[in-house]
Amino acid sequence: MAIHIKGRILQYLIGNELLWDYKIADMVLKEYNLAGDYWKGTVRVSLADLSSCGLIESVEEEIDDGTRFGCDKVLFRYRLTDFGKARMQDTGLIL
Repeated sequence: MAIHIKGRILQYLIGNELLWDYKIADMVLKEYNLAGDYWKGTVRVSLADLSSCGLIESVEEEIDDGTRFGCDKVLFRYRLTDFGKARMQDTGLIL
């Protein structure tokens, strides 16, 4: 059974510490065999949700030059929070 995209995003962050949102989107789309702006947007919404819950946090922002999600969109670099790590252990995403 495949893991939910949000759970997989958290797993990416535990293994890499800091990742840009566009890199996370690329990883998700490749792993789940998805394509297109709809799915890239879905990943960005998932990141916003994980951030608003305190599981991840933005540590750096940049303005997109148009090569990632679109000209003048804000790009975020994320890391997993201690709370996020604890919740991952609680839910079995990590041991």
